[in-house]
Amino acid sequence: MTYRVNNIIYAAGPDLLNTLQIQVTLAEPVDPEILRSALGKASQRFPYFCARLTRRGEEYWMESNDLPFVVLPYGKSPELGAPECNYHLFSFQYEGRRLYINTVHYITDGNGIFPFIKSLLYYYLSELHPEVPFDPNQFPLAGDPVPQEEADDSPYPEALLPEDPLGSLSRPEKILKLDDQPQGYESMPGWTSFMFMIKQKALMSYVSSVDGSPATFVTSLIFKAIADSCPEKHLPQVCGMQHQFRHALGRPKSHMCHVNIVPMVYPDDLRNSDIEKLNTMGRGMLIIRADDSNDVLTVNEHIRNEMLIKDMTLEEKRAHMRKVVLDGIGDNTYEVSYTGRVDWNGLERYIENVSPYLDMTLSGGLSAEIFSVGDYFSINLMQRSGVCVYAERFEALLRENGIAYEAEAPEHFEVCGFRLPE
Repeated sequence: MTYRVNNIIYAAGPDLLNTLQIQVTLAEPVDPEILRSALGKASQRFPYFCARLTRRGEEYWMESNDLPFVVLPYGKSPELGAPECNYHLFSFQYEGRRLYINTVHYITDGNGIFPFIKSLLYYYLSELHPEVPFDPNQFPLAGDPVPQEEADDSPYPEALLPEDPLGSLSRPEKILKLDDQPQGYESMPGWTSFMFMIKQKALMSYVSSVDGSPATFVTSLIFKAIADSCPEKHLPQVCGMQHQFRHALGRPKSHMCHVNIVPMVYPDDLRNSDIEKLNTMGRGMLIIRADDSNDVLTVNEHIRNEMLIKDMTLEEKRAHMRKVVLDGIGDNTYEVSYTGRVDWNGLERYIENVSPYLDMTLSGGLSAEIFSVGDYFSINLMQRSGVCVYAERFEALLRENGIAYEAEAPEHFEVCGFRLPE
């Protein structure tokens, strides 16, 4: 099996890793032998993830990799694509009750990896708890046929789609930057995570009462936290809302990375507004800016780049795609990503938390991931420094708005490196 990789791969390098680590906290300590056994079964259903990156002349391709996935105690993450992880673009680590799944956006994103995680946890928990009657019909299993639209390595049409954008996606030329959070692709190692757990029922009840959603609530709260923490700085803030465009592409089951960064602009004169007003404005922007007609612009950009780089040398592809990535990111003060409320089909009984840790190679230096499991939303605020002022103000705003939460101690982390083939 050979197949192409997302053309963003040509922008990759030591400073553009585009890696992520998904942390799963289980109810019991991780058993590494059962984990290896479960990986052997789950990987049979996802052959496109059992691959290594290779160079063929002026192109990168993926080819089958029959070596087992690497499972290691938690510590320094292995370099993906290197011999230490059997050349895979996945690796797995464990520590106590935590399972860490490392991968790169060049092969998938959170939406694409989620079925694999469900399958892995089904096999793992079924072996750990044979007395529990999990319904196998609710999970992707070894031996099941792999739908073509899921495995397809070239989900983009050859011709450009008709464009009819809805509204404007422009951002202010000058926005508030966080001086204590390195911008862009700077300062790769040494992130800090601040985790908050909020009961789903309580948060959904609150956000619906203020004309919002979990995504717009978190973006509004971060806006206020930053504005309150920087009273002397009067500039608009832009939240880069991470939004997947599979629907506009017409491939809802595609495993590849399909993430769009939708700009949400919060004018400075709203810094003293209440959460309801901010939610109403944020919800309106999200409805318009995440519309399928705007996502088509991103689909067409990918097609144009595919056409442009087709006959370039590898160095020319690298230069072109780095410019595309750096120019396309735009300037954001912070980013927010929301996976939605996911169905774990009974596994949630043994899962306490799920949260991604990112290399945050987007701009802004402050990022939030919202994930759901069981009765809780986990909100993970990640920063490029250990400065606590924004997380502390975020926490104070939760209290001021009467939202009960649990907070974990700040956690310092590093994500895995990534090696391109020679």
